[in-house]
Amino acid sequence: MMTDKTCPTGRDIVVHVLPILAAQYVMGVLVQLRNTALLRVALLPIVPWLAWRAFSLFDFSCGDHEKAQANALFASHMATICMRTAIWAMVQEPYVRDNVPKDQSTSVPMALWNVWDLLLTTRGIGWNWSQGIPIPQRSKEITSKTQFLIYAALRAVLYGLAFDAFTEAIRSFSPNFTSWKGETIFDPSLSVVSRYLRALQITYLAIWLAYCAIQWGYHSLSIVLVSIFRQHPSQWPPLFDKPWLSTSLSEIWGRRWHQMLRFNFASCGGIPFAYLFGRTGGILGTFLMSGIFHVVEFGAVGRGGSAMTVAGFFFMNGVGVLLERAWSKKVSPGRRVRGIWGWIWTFSWMAFWGVPLLDQWTRAGRFAADPLPGGIKPTMALLSLVLPQGADKGLILKCLCFGITAPFVVYSLFTLH
Repeated sequence: MMTDKTCPTGRDIVVHVLPILAAQYVMGVLVQLRNTALLRVALLPIVPWLAWRAFSLFDFSCGDHEKAQANALFASHMATICMRTAIWAMVQEPYVRDNVPKDQSTSVPMALWNVWDLLLTTRGIGWNWSQGIPIPQRSKEITSKTQFLIYAALRAVLYGLAFDAFTEAIRSFSPNFTSWKGETIFDPSLSVVSRYLRALQITYLAIWLAYCAIQWGYHSLSIVLVSIFRQHPSQWPPLFDKPWLSTSLSEIWGRRWHQMLRFNFASCGGIPFAYLFGRTGGILGTFLMSGIFHVVEFGAVGRGGSAMTVAGFFFMNGVGVLLERAWSKKVSPGRRVRGIWGWIWTFSWMAFWGVPLLDQWTRAGRFAADPLPGGIKPTMALLSLVLPQGADKGLILKCLCFGITAPFVVYSLFTLH
């Protein structure tokens, strides 16, 4: 934890944070207007300087070790703003929203209004810059806002409960997982086989935790923006495309996992590296930028850890994608990695590099952060209602989490093509 930082006051937010958002707003307006390239480039250094100044001055956990995640959230948000404004500064053609006639340019008043949607969208839905970003389709079309909000509310509750359940299940492996001091996932008191099986179990639960946490945040945000800010349900299509069915690394990272930061990573890392080193450089540059982003987020917690391990997971997934391309071209020409063997390859490769990454997370006490606002624990409260006093709720939760998800994954394997 950084001791030379201060807890931000309301005045600090106004003086140091709001200017960042204002600068982003101005860049978002300019990127929609013609003949603003020089102005955008001139404004480009301002945003990262303001972001760095705010990050270096303030501790958003206010000295509370249990709330160190607040610094990670702020750092990741600032990093996202810096990437987006850098992209906006360099684009040659103006961004155009679908509410602007094709034969017309965006007017200043329209740009001032459309920028709010631009700031909130991560996949460019309804904008001309979103080509190439896969958008999963709904199994059933929803046009009514009321119907959408009901479904979104149900999903938010379900994923919120699942997020809390997987968090508590992981915490039950060790009491130190509930402390900011953290602990390794490799228990030295166990045999080598048991030690690694335990690590794989925790990693498996952590993958589901990440999936449910992102889904919970996505559906909760959609409720706010559709009900209050009058966005259309079509602007909130599914975020994931059944990632457990992925039969290659290319498939999970290129289509099935969420694509919210794909455009940022590809633009800031993939395109420059592709210019220097071709298609191979573009792939590695994209994954390297993803790794750097997650290192920034991880390091903001202020509890040390290996940046190489964190970035290495993402970079080595890029290497895995290149290995798949080499397989399709050299070893088995014309045949893509797919099927059950492709599924085994995909998740074995991710587990091999993911277990050390998760170990860094647990050592840094990341699972000590409360998953839901206000520190509420609905899963434990529900179990207290149905279980006798003294029952091992952690063990019950682990059995439920594995008992529900494992058969579901096994069943899904029979649908692989």
